[in-house]
Amino acid sequence: MIAPIGKQILIVEDDRSVVDEMARTLERMGCEVIGIFSSGEEFMEKAAKMPRTDLVIMDVSLAGSLDGIQTGKYAESQLKLPVIYITGYREKAAMLEEKGRVPLLKPFTTDDLRAAIGVVFYRMALRTEESKKDADRKILEAQKKQPPKFN
Repeated sequence: MIAPIGKQILIVEDDRSVVDEMARTLERMGCEVIGIFSSGEEFMEKAAKMPRTDLVIMDVSLAGSLDGIQTGKYAESQLKLPVIYITGYREKAAMLEEKGRVPLLKPFTTDDLRAAIGVVFYRMALRTEESKKDADRKILEAQKKQPPKFN
């Protein structure tokens, strides 16, 4: 499992008690919480201006007109940030998992949170490795198509 030490994290959650506990837990794990937002609108307005961000932890149910799934899709597609989706509903967690997302079911433990973070960064490492292999393959194919050079 990939350790979360040194990761910079944004939290999007409208329940202050959950935010406080999660922030303390993340800091004990060696992460830095660089921003806390209580609505999807606030996140969308401010997140792009934040410094380097490694991960977003997003509650599915948020205050405001945007829910966490809509806001998470924005984070993934527009900001290119990985998202862990928090939900208290097992069905919603299963639906997110089926779509390739990383859900975290409430209530969760420190170990659950650590595991979810590990899954996100493990998947990212696999994608990076696959991208490198794909790029190497394309270079080799392009080289095969070039006529031989004679000196």
